[in-house]
Amino acid sequence: MVAAEPVPCAADALVWQRLGQRPCVLTAQELARFFHPGRPQELRSALAERLGMQNERGLQPCLALIERYGPQPELLMALAMTHQPAARDALFRYLDDPGVDRLALLRALAGWGRQVPLAVIEEALQHPGQAMRLAGVELLQFHARLLTAQQLLTLAEPLLGDVRPPVAMAAIHLLQRRNEPLLAGRLAQLLQADPPEPVWEAALHALGSIGTEASITLLLDCWLAYRGTPRAMELLHQLGAQFRHQELLRQRLEELLQEGKIMAAEAAPLLVSLDSTPAANQAALPDPGDSGPGSFG
Repeated sequence: MVAAEPVPCAADALVWQRLGQRPCVLTAQELARFFHPGRPQELRSALAERLGMQNERGLQPCLALIERYGPQPELLMALAMTHQPAARDALFRYLDDPGVDRLALLRALAGWGRQVPLAVIEEALQHPGQAMRLAGVELLQFHARLLTAQQLLTLAEPLLGDVRPPVAMAAIHLLQRRNEPLLAGRLAQLLQADPPEPVWEAALHALGSIGTEASITLLLDCWLAYRGTPRAMELLHQLGAQFRHQELLRQRLEELLQEGKIMAAEAAPLLVSLDSTPAANQAALPDPGDSGPGSFG
């Protein structure tokens, strides 16, 4: 690796001009020749991106640049963009190199997430940095369907408790792709924990999107807990959108009324929304096969 090498003589402005030509006629070899760690970050990234877009033609020049300057973050991404098996193998070898920018490496490996060891992903999820945790979630998506609900929840738990909304929301979106009661229950717990508004909204839509009988019951429980607050109406709207489980909702509302847990006025908005859903309107239509008075038959 070359430690101190003069920047190529071509001025940055000239390189930008060449990159801006449409169509861009720079070859992979020319792009590699213009690349240098001494150039501005934005220009290095643009050159590396164009090099990666060369696909197979960009592979060897990219590997040569890494050999020359070391695994610079933009070169790791360029290597990934070539989508070549040799690029994948080179990136995976860097997993054991503590001197490589870990975040850049994990982002570069996103295209091969299924092959990234779960231990590597778990390490990223437990990292305190927001960007590293989000990179871990992106990789975990490739493994999520292969894990049990408990395994997935164990991995996601540190993120659900993260005070930074983007991290917690990323974990929520991961859980909502499954429909196990354990995961729906954790989303309901998050709803009732009064998290920041973006996290609460994400958890609400996630629980509503699961659309199982268990998630419906949990939404009702959350509505009961939030009665008298502005969020209760949002929960009612989400309950009203559960078209597949209207009868279950009516049954549960009747039980709550009989048990004296809610008043008729509280249940009325939800009942009205259920009666106005497309499914309810379809059920109210007469059978097309009936030939009643005034029919043409």
